[in-house]
Amino acid sequence: MIIDGKKGIDADSLNQPKFSPMGDRHAYTMLRNGIWSIHVDDSIITLGAGRPGILTFSRNGVFAYSVIDGQSEVLHILKDDQTVSHILQNRVGDVHLSFDANNWAYVSKNATGFVVLLNEEDIGRYDQCIIAGFMVDNTMIHAGKQGELWRVFKNTEQLLSAPFLQHAQVNLMGTAFACSYGMGTRMSGYLYSPDFVQPLETSGYDRIDNIVVHPSEALMGLIASKSGTNYMVMNTAEYDAGIHIGMIRFTHDGKELYALGDSQQDPFMIVNGQKFVQKNSLDIQRPYAKAPETGTFAYATSSALMMQRMSDSFTFAGMMADYVSSPIFNHRLGAYQSLGIVNNRLFMMSCKP
Repeated sequence: MIIDGKKGIDADSLNQPKFSPMGDRHAYTMLRNGIWSIHVDDSIITLGAGRPGILTFSRNGVFAYSVIDGQSEVLHILKDDQTVSHILQNRVGDVHLSFDANNWAYVSKNATGFVVLLNEEDIGRYDQCIIAGFMVDNTMIHAGKQGELWRVFKNTEQLLSAPFLQHAQVNLMGTAFACSYGMGTRMSGYLYSPDFVQPLETSGYDRIDNIVVHPSEALMGLIASKSGTNYMVMNTAEYDAGIHIGMIRFTHDGKELYALGDSQQDPFMIVNGQKFVQKNSLDIQRPYAKAPETGTFAYATSSALMMQRMSDSFTFAGMMADYVSSPIFNHRLGAYQSLGIVNNRLFMMSCKP
């Protein structure tokens, strides 16, 4: 594993690394000589006879991992040079940590359905359930379905009751929660923030395909359809999104909300509601990275990393490769980056806007 140019220990097998929300810490599991270990920053945790379960970081960078040994699973939270351990019962999905890592939650499966556990306390039993995450005040948002009704809770306080719910998520800074709810032709976006007198709800739509939440502010973006027309919606402001529209995203700092769409084969990038028509053919389902306030975006073809100027569709192409991964915008370096493979050799490719 090579992270920021630093090579780790050789191993027989490695798994995908997990990064803290700030990107300053990392962890990954590795198998060496038949024994599993966890590489955390510059240290190694040996699991002995156990095998790794989950790896996770709190928003403030506290690391936690679980070890599975036979039918048992134990969660270990490493905080202030101490390790606090908890037994997990029939865990389903991830373990969620509060910002200070003093609170933790997960979903457990039992014979009759699912149980949401907060600090080992049963706070709800459901037919289906979702843990959206912790707010900045260390309260936990989750949603559960009982019978035909979904309910959203902040710890044990009910926020919303609806016949159908999807896209539930808490933003990166824990300042807002968003979801969509409703049935048939009456779908609405829902945004909760402690700063609001009451939650914000959009008008009704036939369909809501995607919701994203601003990383730090109480602002959501969604792609919705009404009477055959697609819209990009920012809270309650609607912008025409053409005949077809791809995934909606915020830039890393939340300054720009963007998506790629097309109208009769004329592709455009829509940024904060403003359309920039592009002259070349673009696949709206392809992942696109965007550097905020640069007027550019990047994507990968089967053979190259591409950067395109929105104003005139001028395209910059990188080196030719046998395979190119989907690009990201590395805001620490101020460059688009992608991995390329040429003759079984791996290259890091970068392009600064």
